[in-house]
Amino acid sequence: MMRITFLLFFGISTLIFGQQKTNKLDVVSNIETKMIVMKPFGNNHLAKLLMPFYGFGFGGNLMTPINFGIGLDYNVLFSNVKYGEQNRYGNIGSPTITNIDLYLTHREIISEDFSIEEMAGFSYYRQTNLLVDAENQKLKENATGFNLGGKALYALDREGYQQVFVAAKVNVYFGNVYNENPETKKFYNRSTFLSLGLGYRYNF
Repeated sequence: MMRITFLLFFGISTLIFGQQKTNKLDVVSNIETKMIVMKPFGNNHLAKLLMPFYGFGFGGNLMTPINFGIGLDYNVLFSNVKYGEQNRYGNIGSPTITNIDLYLTHREIISEDFSIEEMAGFSYYRQTNLLVDAENQKLKENATGFNLGGKALYALDREGYQQVFVAAKVNVYFGNVYNENPETKKFYNRSTFLSLGLGYRYNF
């Protein structure tokens, strides 16, 4: 009798707790949108000759149950050449950078409402400029690099579907402009960006 009672209790407990675990929200993916400001630093043409970049971005993450995952960001950023620097910049203006970041991420859960994510990965850039003396003609340049950053997230609902976040990221930029002078080549090929973003995430 005791054996039958124990087996019956064990079976009911397993069924109840197993059903609760099945219904529990397990976030494995998300999508997000954000506003971004990005400032180039260093002794290079992007930092010395351009204003800070402003723009927007979209992204998404796939997160494993052990809080490691992979993410992808697509950003579009706009700037202007500083007054009087048009000729030094190359007689081009209206610079736009399209940036794709592919990165690995790790999540640290601080509380039910707060979490932090660290990121590190690869970056691709497509810089587009309008030629000043030629109407509607564009100069395009590709570059690569890497990125490091983090996000602080706050949940807007009890289920954790909606979150807002603040993100900070460092991007390193390596261009492919050729010049026989090594210093000139470095001036037009290397830069470091610091970006800050404010965004909204939906988990599903």
